[in-house]
This record gives sequence, C-alpha cells and structure tokens, in this order.
Amino acid sequence: MVTTQLGAILQELGKSTLIPIKDLRPDRNNSCLVRLKGGFEIQLELDRTGQSLVIGCDLGSIPPGKYRENLFREALKSNGLPHPRFGTFAYSKQTDHLVLFDTLNAKDLSGENVAEYLVHFVDKLIIWRNAIDGSNIPTISSIRTSKLGGIFGLTP
Repeated sequence: MVTTQLGAILQELGKSTLIPIKDLRPDRNNSCLVRLKGGFEIQLELDRTGQSLVIGCDLGSIPPGKYRENLFREALKSNGLPHPRFGTFAYSKQTDHLVLFDTLNAKDLSGENVAEYLVHFVDKLIIWRNAIDGSNIPTISSIRTSKLGGIFGLTP
C-alpha cells in the first residue's frame, strides 16, 4: 500500500521504466536511492514543502588544478543554458564533489513524467562522467545534441 506522494510517484515510475518496482520505494527518510548501470546513484526525494521532487547525483571529486577550473567553468556555462537544461551543477564544500541536481514541480507529477525527464538527466550524467573519467571537458554543443536516451527503456 502506497502511503506517501513520493511512494506513489515511485510506484508509477517503476511501471514506466525497466527499474524493478521493489527497488523503487521510499526509505525511512522518505527518499529513494536508485542505482543504475554504469555506477550512477540517483537520489529522489520531495523537498520539505512537498511541492518539488528533488533529483540528484554525485559526480565525485574533481582534483584541484587547471582541469578543475576549466571543468567548473563549463559547468557554469551549462547552468546558464535555457530550460530545459536537465540539471544544474553544484559544488559541495562538505564532500568536495561535483553534483548534478534538479527539482520538478510535484503538482500533477507522474511516474511517466519523471521517467521521461530522467532519460535526459542520465544522458547529461553520462556525458559528464565520461568526460571526467577521461580528464576531458564536455562542450555545450555535445551536451545539447546527445542522443544517448533509452536507459529506462523509453525514447524521448
């Protein structure tokens, strides 16, 4: 039995994706960590007001130096793109990690809407993780033209 708004969204998300439903349920903190192939862990939770679904993924630590400066500069450029930009980059001083997150208005939000959004969000994660793993800088043009979708069994 679904007892929370997040639980209902997750249950619908499980029906709209290839993620097993048993993996999509809120924990005791009313959040859900979704583990995907490729090592991505996406956190889903409602904000304190219950009006927005917060989606986030930790991209890890970026070593200090010129590469980090250039990568963060490109992340800021990405943050300046018009909507939909499928995530905003942030730097966590607490963990010293680069994070991609976004919020979706929870009003009338369905699992299918979340699944469609996550296809693009994960595309962006893949581009940035691949760039970081190769010590490269992703460019805005490669981000805007990515066709890596389908990770959830959906096509945009």
